[in-house]
Parts: sequence; structure tokens; C-alpha cells
Amino acid sequence: MQARSHGAVSAAISTTPETNVSGDPWRVAIVGAGFSGTTLAIHLLKEAASAASPRNLRIALIDPRSEIGAGVAYATRDYPYPLNVAAGQMSVDSARPGDFLDYLKSQGIHAAAGDYLPRQVYGDYLRARFAEARAAAPPNVEFVHHRASAWQLRRNDDRWLLWLDDGTPLPADDVVLAFGNPPPAMPSELVRLAHSARYISDPWSIGTFANQEDIGSVLLVGSGLTMVDAALRLAALRPRVRNIHVLSRHGWMPEAQASASLPAIKPDVAGALEAARGSTRRLVRAFRELTEAVDGAGGDWREVMALARGQLVAQWRALDQSQRARFLRHVRSSWEVNRHRVPAGPLSAVRSLARSGVLDVHAGRLEEVNELDDAVEVIWRPRGATRTRAWLVDRIVNCTGPECRATRVADPLVQSLLSSGTIRPDPLSLGIDIASDGRPIARDGVPVDRLYYIGPWLRARDWEATAVPELREHAATLARALAHRNLVDSLRERR
Repeated sequence: MQARSHGAVSAAISTTPETNVSGDPWRVAIVGAGFSGTTLAIHLLKEAASAASPRNLRIALIDPRSEIGAGVAYATRDYPYPLNVAAGQMSVDSARPGDFLDYLKSQGIHAAAGDYLPRQVYGDYLRARFAEARAAAPPNVEFVHHRASAWQLRRNDDRWLLWLDDGTPLPADDVVLAFGNPPPAMPSELVRLAHSARYISDPWSIGTFANQEDIGSVLLVGSGLTMVDAALRLAALRPRVRNIHVLSRHGWMPEAQASASLPAIKPDVAGALEAARGSTRRLVRAFRELTEAVDGAGGDWREVMALARGQLVAQWRALDQSQRARFLRHVRSSWEVNRHRVPAGPLSAVRSLARSGVLDVHAGRLEEVNELDDAVEVIWRPRGATRTRAWLVDRIVNCTGPECRATRVADPLVQSLLSSGTIRPDPLSLGIDIASDGRPIARDGVPVDRLYYIGPWLRARDWEATAVPELREHAATLARALAHRNLVDSLRERR
């Protein structure tokens, strides 16, 4: 099979001295240059600057995008999609909580801790902090960005060999899989439209509608965070889309982030959750009672979610598989709309579209789609109804969110790792099985030595693992662990 090439541009940012002080260099390959991969690289560079190891370090970052730190979330787009988290909580380093705000100030951007900035501004911030860490790294550190995709990973004696899509073999002592959220899953009802121009699988490409023929109506499949972004982008097109249908199983939109200052009510969240440990039913009851108590006292129910955040990993790990399955079956939808919220401004704009009759949110199930000469017939069943209804729409946009089932992700590296048994999907299809130290668990149930994962698929292990505050801690912890292992290895070589 002929490999596809992305040009595979490798840019050496700094050089390694000609002579190694302590034998072979330590080679670390990071697959993915979104938030997780870039943040890990930043922490590795900082560890190298502060460590006493004389061993040369070579960091290879593998990602076909030209922008380090962009990924899907923070790429430069044709529309200023806002962050869903306030600026004061978006520092790349938890030890410097105001770092993002400091960066904004240095760029002449006036923002408060509660403001929601465009996502591409955050991408610029990640690149700036990476550049600083790179510049401060000692001279025995080399960084290379391979603008390519990783296709295969194989063990080669005591090292890894990572094959890129241009045929280049890349040796590494340690490999970190840092690929982020995969593209949305393809609903089975839409498969027959997979190659149609009327089906948009990438919700971020909606801008391509601009300057095309008049688009009268669009169906957005899914009503979560992605839908909010897609609806706002559609509303900005000219000529304007006249009708936007939104269809999801429950028809629930995300809740809004706090927009007003309410009295701080701080119930004993930790105690209540500890008493409910191990039972989905008890946890749901505890959250309901806590939020009702805060609301009744004139506070903000979101405070309960904030106070509970540090407890969620332990609570998830305390649930056995049957209890986790119960949570996913009965609680997940309502949890998502309350936990993963959007800024009040964008949500208000979407609701304004609904009040004006442009946007309609429906609860129901997609049954069938049929492409006609000049439209797509959509047959759907309202929730609780026995009879179906039908629409004619010009476009269908997939807003169902990222595919969590590893077995259905088309990425060649993921499929290669699954086929070889190097990784395995978790039982509940949330990602892949990961050990407590970040190593993937192989098909035989044993963690794979010197292979690590960081990113949203940690959700299978921790549940709370998709946002900046959690991922930055994982990156810092993994960087420290890798640096410590390198120090031990280099001392062993010197004996």
C-alpha cells in the first residue's frame, strides 16, 4: 500500500552538540501536537532545563499540521469560536494560574478572568509558551517537528520504531500517544450520505457554505457544545440560512456558564460524595440534594460542580463496571449538559435564533435519510411518538461529538495498535484501557513499557479527563516521570 505524504517537513529548532556526554541520546516521540502533546513538550523542555542529567534529549513532535498547539480545538478558523472555559482557568501551568491572563495583557488584549476568548487566541498562547520553553532549554536538547502522520509503531529490540506516512522510520526510547478527540462518529442512518456534498462530517468546515448557492435549511444532528458553535456559524453566513433544525435524542442544549455573581454557598460536597461512593444511584441523589440546597439558599448550583471536580476521578474509579454502565445509560446525557457548559453569550444568541423562528430544537430519533435531486429527505421519530415525521433540508451537519469507540476510529496508527494488541478498547467504549501511570494496557492485560497516552481517552479511566485543568496536570506528571526515568537510566549507564 502506498503511503500518503503530507510533505513530512521536519524542522530542527535547536541543535545537539556533536559529542554526547553520556552515550546515546534519550529520544522521546510525541504523537499529536494539540493541547496535550504541546503541553507535554513544554513540561519536558522545562524539566530538561532544571534537571542535572547530562544525557542529550531529542524530542520529536509528530503532527501533520503546521501549527503546534492548534489541534482541532485551537486551530485558526474563519470564525472566532469562543472558549467554553473562562480565561482565568486556562493557564497551561497550574503553578501560574494567571499565566494566560498575563499573556493576553502582553499582547495588548484586555480581558478579565471571567471572559471567554476566541479559541485561536488560546492556540497563539500555547505556541508562545512553547517557544519560550524551547528557547530556555539547555544546548543538549534538540526539538524536531515532523509534519507527518504516524502510521505504525513497532518494537525494535529495546527501542520503539515509529513509521511515518512518508516511509520515514523514527526511533524512540519513549513514545507518548497524544492524539486528541477523533472526528464525530458517523450515525448509521447517515451512511448512505457519506460521499454526498449535502452531508458535512466536519462541523468546522461550515464556512465553505459561504458564497455558494442559497442554503434554505440545515439539519444539525446533535444538540451539545458542537451544535452551539455550528448554529452560530450558520447564522453568520450570507445569504442567511432560513431554518436550522436541531435533532438529538433528548433535545437538551448545554447549560450556560454563570453570568451573574450570586452568594457563595459552599456545602460539604466532599462529605456528601464520600458517603455516596460506589453507587451511581447514591451519587445522583447526592448531587440533586446538594444543588437543590444551594439553589434554595440563593446560590449558584454550578458551585456544586466546581467543588465536586476534584472528587470526580476517585468517585468514578470507585464505581465497578456495572455501576459505570448504569451511569452511562441513565445519567450521562443530563450530566453532559450540566457539566460541559457554554458561555452565556453564545447560548443566548442560539436561543435568540430559536425565538425568531430560525432554529428549532427537536427531541427524537433519526430514522432514515434519502438524497433527492435538490434536497435531502429526513425521516425522524419524535421522542415518545409512534408516527414519524419528515423534513426536506439542503445540508446535514454531524454535530454528535467525537467518536469515543477506538475500534471505529479510522486513524491508521490507532488501528495498527489495536491489531497488534499493543492497546485495547475499554469495556464501556469510552476510549482505551490505561494504567494508573499513563501506560496503555495491552490485549494481554499488561501495561506496555515505555509507551504512554495523554488526552481525552483517559476518560475511560478517570471520567473527568477532557478539560485543560485535568490535562495540564497529566502532562506535568508524565513529564516528571519521564525525566526521572531518564535520570535513572543515565546514572545507570555511567556506572
